[in-house]
Amino acid sequence: MVFQRHLTALIGGAATAIVCSLPQSAAALTGAQVNNIAREVTTLIVSEYRDGTGHGSGFIFSNNGDEYYVLTNRHVVEGAESIIVGTYGNQAYAVELDDVMIMPGADLAVLKFVSEDQHKVATLAPGETTEGQDVFISGWPAPGNTGQLIRQFTDGRISGFLNDPVDGYQMIYTNVTRRGMSGSGVFDSAGRVVGVHGMGDYASPEEIQTEGMTDEEAASISRMIKPGFNYAIPIGTAMDLMASQRMYLSMDVDMSPSPDLAEPYVVSEPTEADTIDSLDSMLNTLERVGNVIRVFDRLF
Repeated sequence: MVFQRHLTALIGGAATAIVCSLPQSAAALTGAQVNNIAREVTTLIVSEYRDGTGHGSGFIFSNNGDEYYVLTNRHVVEGAESIIVGTYGNQAYAVELDDVMIMPGADLAVLKFVSEDQHKVATLAPGETTEGQDVFISGWPAPGNTGQLIRQFTDGRISGFLNDPVDGYQMIYTNVTRRGMSGSGVFDSAGRVVGVHGMGDYASPEEIQTEGMTDEEAASISRMIKPGFNYAIPIGTAMDLMASQRMYLSMDVDMSPSPDLAEPYVVSEPTEADTIDSLDSMLNTLERVGNVIRVFDRLF
């Protein structure tokens, strides 16, 4: 049986009716197959501020013709003076500030970019999630010692849920994440997005403070160490907020439960599409790059 869900929405002054088809069941995939889906919908988000440039992650979840919509965290883009979205294939697209919708009640934001090229769109799964369920995170963390931006795809399991959501965050999981991955999609074993990653436990400055280290130095280092669990906003929460804001966006929505993973995930080498050797080369695909600073001062 196929259901239909209607959402009302508004972004950039657009007003169109939206219908979301809800498939009946989801097929179990391998981790490698989920990774193949995730890499094509995951986006890099570069935000320029008056005092520097930062980056985070996101994922494409809707399109209407040549208009594409990305879901990310509010803290990745709030206050930015310019925003650029980098997509699969290392293509960059400017986001007009009028096409940024900050969602009230949760750490979420919706961005719109325009592209004549076709891009994959994620399937959303707002149904029930359970403890012990396999989940994957796909995002662009801070560059390592090589200076390269490399998309990371990490596996883990849902370990619990907050009784009282904090800024929308409720889902808890064991996946490894790093700064720069805020806004990443949380994918289930069917390759569908079940949450938006954006918060994690950090080491306390007191735990890493050593003799001779200032409080400021210890605090700065502590923000880079994530020894504990991570948190996501359930995708159902995001959809409810978009509906409450009267947003008109078509979405692929699957309400069926997550199946068991077809086989254990084995980490593979990143492909060429998972690596950005030079941020300049990606940004230069824009018709106008502006004065974007090519060094990240902030990582989300």
